[in-house]
Amino acid sequence: MAQNMSPAHSATAAKRGSWGVGRFFFRILTSEGNIFDLYYDRAPKNSDDRKGAWFIYRELKENPEKTI
Repeated sequence: MAQNMSPAHSATAAKRGSWGVGRFFFRILTSEGNIFDLYYDRAPKNSDDRKGAWFIYRELKENPEKTI
């Protein structure tokens, strides 16, 4: 992709990524002790909905330090 960009745009994209490309992953520990992996997908669904979306990727085993 960098070959198709101007040098200024290529430098910016290298620092922060291209718009609508990529996923950000998070590991969440709930107050109940459950652990989830979530991600935010930056890709838009279509031209009318240009925002990304959140997804629950998976639920991990219970937290071994969880007290009942």
